[in-house]
Amino acid sequence: MLHRGSNVIVRALAVALFAAVLVAVLVQEFGSGLPLGLFNDGRETYEMLSRVTLGLVVAALGVLGAEFAMSRELRVGAWLRGGLAAALFLEGILFAIDVTLVSRGTNPPLGGPYREFQSEVGEWVFVKKPHAGSPLGFRSAAPYSKVSETPRLLFLGDSYTEGSARHPSCNYPEVAVATLAERTGAPVAVLNAGVAGYGPRDAVHLLRHLLAEGYEADAIIFGLFLENDFTDNLPGTTRRVVAGINFRFPDSAFLRAFHPLNSRSFRYALFIERASQISFGGGAPARRADGPCVLTPPEQPAEPPPGLALLARRRLESNYGTEARTATGEVGLALDELRQVAGDRPVFLVVFPDRLLVDDRLRQAIGIQHGVYATGRLDAWVGDAWPEAIRVAPALAAGAENYRLEDTHLSDLGNLRAGRIVGEALAQKLGW
Repeated sequence: MLHRGSNVIVRALAVALFAAVLVAVLVQEFGSGLPLGLFNDGRETYEMLSRVTLGLVVAALGVLGAEFAMSRELRVGAWLRGGLAAALFLEGILFAIDVTLVSRGTNPPLGGPYREFQSEVGEWVFVKKPHAGSPLGFRSAAPYSKVSETPRLLFLGDSYTEGSARHPSCNYPEVAVATLAERTGAPVAVLNAGVAGYGPRDAVHLLRHLLAEGYEADAIIFGLFLENDFTDNLPGTTRRVVAGINFRFPDSAFLRAFHPLNSRSFRYALFIERASQISFGGGAPARRADGPCVLTPPEQPAEPPPGLALLARRRLESNYGTEARTATGEVGLALDELRQVAGDRPVFLVVFPDRLLVDDRLRQAIGIQHGVYATGRLDAWVGDAWPEAIRVAPALAAGAENYRLEDTHLSDLGNLRAGRIVGEALAQKLGW
């Protein structure tokens, strides 16, 4: 009798868990909590997997409900419960590995290039894993001191700020500070806290942590990249590190706990899929070369490389979309909060254009007109919302020669030109 009662409890728990999964899938995919979803790239694949998940969960609930209706155990039901137990066991193992060896801690040895930690106010901050030049993974040759003997500018932003130049001295923040020092005739220090993949909200979390840790800065500069910063921090989502990669998850703890596609198992599968692409050359991201700066315009091929055109179209569709799925409100709120966190320190916004706005040849190669999709509208929106912003587009008007051949990041020459225009503007605005 006791054995029979325990079986009933196990079946009831399985039904409850599958029911919670069903609710989570319905809410996440068909509710209003995530108006822009979780993914940019691969959105269609994700939606297909969600539909498959929904069908499988409904089928499982049908089987488990039939067991109760017939008052007996079915072999298929036993398989379902066994599979559920195995999935929960795998999730527990991955959680333990992830938080100890992969995504958390001061220097986790495994997984992708990112780690996360909880700041003093309970916010999750993700940065690159440490190296000899920086315990926070910043692109610097030596760790930044918390206190600077000379005025110092703190730069925040994504890969455009972290730097795509061959040498850190050619990155736009370092060039901007050198230009400012030249104009003022006094030394100026730089703290380049750019982290590839950052959106405005991520920069706010990092700024709050740096100030709490005692890092001093006399002014703060945030680099806003029109290509993807409007879809980095989507409403209703938070960014967390799993498998050493930053992913979006719903803000809702219920959805994170019960939606199968929010599980560590699924995110580790995505990590393995990405790693296999890099290993076999399928869609591998362009890597930064290190060495002396190259400041002469590169020789351009007759047509943009096919890979670049494909990347530009994919980014256009994933980051803007024909319905212009952008989160301008989130960007505005994040930048307002950035100013609040900065306190009495001046904050400056540097706006980098989408390459498609300044590269006529690339735009023609993928068959779109100037301003099509959200690119032009975002540029206009930023101009209206922050008329005082430092706009880099004029410095990059020559187009392709300011960019790397294979992707949408700035070349050494593009970084130099962008840094100079930013340094000149800062010299006027700071009045030092």
